[in-house]
Amino acid sequence: MLALGILSALVATFVVGFVLHRPPTMSAVANPSGQGAKIHLEVAGSASSAIIFPRPDDPHPTWVSYLPTTILKVPANSVVTMQLDQEDSARGLNNPFWSQAQGIIGGTFHMTYYDNNGRPQQGDFSALDAAANAAHTFAIPDLGVFVPLEALNPAAPAGSMNVITFSFRTGTPGVYHWQCFVPCGSGTVNGNGGPMQTLGYMVGLLVVQ
Repeated sequence: MLALGILSALVATFVVGFVLHRPPTMSAVANPSGQGAKIHLEVAGSASSAIIFPRPDDPHPTWVSYLPTTILKVPANSVVTMQLDQEDSARGLNNPFWSQAQGIIGGTFHMTYYDNNGRPQQGDFSALDAAANAAHTFAIPDLGVFVPLEALNPAAPAGSMNVITFSFRTGTPGVYHWQCFVPCGSGTVNGNGGPMQTLGYMVGLLVVQ
């Protein structure tokens, strides 16, 4: 009976903690271009270092994070444009195959970035030049969407970011899992724990309705 009571208390604590700390939902806004909807996220090396969407009271301030949240609500049967402001350094992909963009409209993403001399550049890309240059990825496996995110060049001015934009099509209503495919959970087994398994950091839900 005592063991059952302790187990019940632990389960209750977990459930209450999950509900209380569940990330908020961000709804897509109308795209200024007039086509579909848009979501704007920041990708920071740690929640405490975010420039655009800081979370000063985050329970895991050192965790790498998509901000301000990873629960995203978008319209069904529509075009969704993502803007990702990527501020983190290179971590690299375990599988070079994932350096290729997939499942996005036109097959390319647009990126503003900095070269090795710290000068701003921009262009359209279908892949990264090298898998080692990836900082993170944005992937929705069930929709076939996968976009590698170029690391911020060390020569970039302080407070800089790469701005990556791309569009994809949603289909029927449903809830789709999305995540980063770069093992970036520092201090966990093979980098796959912590933020890699926690809503609000490097894993999220795409609510299509």
